[in-house]
Amino acid sequence: MEQAVLLKSVRVHDPKGPWHNQVVDVLLDQGQIADVAANLDAPQATSLHVEGSTLSVGWIDGQAHFREPGEETKEGIASGLNAAALGGFTSVAVLPSTSPCVDHTSAVRNVLALSQRAHDLGIPSTALPMACLSEGGHGQQLSEMHDMSEAGAVAFTDDAPQNRVSMLQRALTYSEVHGKVVMDVPLDRDFNTGGLMHEGLVSTEMGLIGIPSEAETSRVARNLDVLRYAGGRLHFSVVTAAESVNLIREAKKEGLKVTCATTAPHLIYCDEDLRNFKGTLRVHSPFRSAEDRESLCQGVLDGTIDMVVSDHRPEDLEHHDVEFMLSPEGIASLPSAFALALTGLEASGASHDQAVSALIAALTTGPEHVLSLDQRHVEQGAPCDLTWFKSNHPHTPHSGTKGVNLPPLREGMQGHVLGVFKDARHWVAQS
Repeated sequence: MEQAVLLKSVRVHDPKGPWHNQVVDVLLDQGQIADVAANLDAPQATSLHVEGSTLSVGWIDGQAHFREPGEETKEGIASGLNAAALGGFTSVAVLPSTSPCVDHTSAVRNVLALSQRAHDLGIPSTALPMACLSEGGHGQQLSEMHDMSEAGAVAFTDDAPQNRVSMLQRALTYSEVHGKVVMDVPLDRDFNTGGLMHEGLVSTEMGLIGIPSEAETSRVARNLDVLRYAGGRLHFSVVTAAESVNLIREAKKEGLKVTCATTAPHLIYCDEDLRNFKGTLRVHSPFRSAEDRESLCQGVLDGTIDMVVSDHRPEDLEHHDVEFMLSPEGIASLPSAFALALTGLEASGASHDQAVSALIAALTTGPEHVLSLDQRHVEQGAPCDLTWFKSNHPHTPHSGTKGVNLPPLREGMQGHVLGVFKDARHWVAQS
């Protein structure tokens, strides 16, 4: 920040930090938290104040697709990071399933270089590169996981289901050495090949082939068995079914090193929202029943689900403006991820404070643990890595993304991002 910034009368949300739940002034200068106190006077600083606002450590999006290299017309790392900042995220774990994919050290370094270039241009958010688990992302030959870990990869995933048990077994074994998490998409697409949505009453009424919950739960159970045998660290990238949450909850009690995520849209949408053939809501791991959605919300609230991710997958108009059967799978959800998740959690019966507390944990400490990142706090001397927001203010999305496949928003949604501060860069919403 070229000029110091003084945030006046903000409530700090940092449960393990020294200022949690206190209303204080926070002075930011030269990329650091220069001071925190009840009343600060800094005439040289730009003073910012929004009544009832909250400050937390910077939100981390544990999974997003920025399409670069290969499909920069849909998004790029710079535009994706810009959308992330406007959505309240200071860091984004970027999926490696690009064209070509991120399956070697130079590709990992390229993601970091493009992130630094965007940062140099003033975009406050930064990219955390994920790397492919297998060469080419084909699921046949293990990639050079150790070398890519040394180059800066934070996790390993093919962004696709691992169909070969031997691949998953070897990857988990190697994860004991480099310490980075192995991610798998728990979905068997051989269940009702060609399925377009969740199998249930709604898919039957719409006359569409459905994907049963068993397509996911069978893979969750299988992968947990592999984890018991091989050891290592396993993460389920997107869980959607109630039984999956139950299986993972019990595995954690057993002591297995397993974590999981769901997406912000999965906390608010269900298969009923696809009536009238809304192609925007076609996603790879489908929106399931209202009962499944409720279980996902409870999993976030009780900590079984470690991360809430955007799973941002932007599309351009040419690919998006097609009939339902041809709709690409994915939503450009970054601009509204916080509000979508918060609305879903509150609809499940959680109080506003409970929903905010659980969601912030799933956007901060959860990703820190899963991605082996340093723990951060709002305290004097710490680097600037902060998100400023007002959770009970009507949601107004600050888009930023090139993607046109934005989620359908509901009336009365709350959760407004006021700004982000990362190192010496920041973005603040216009009042």
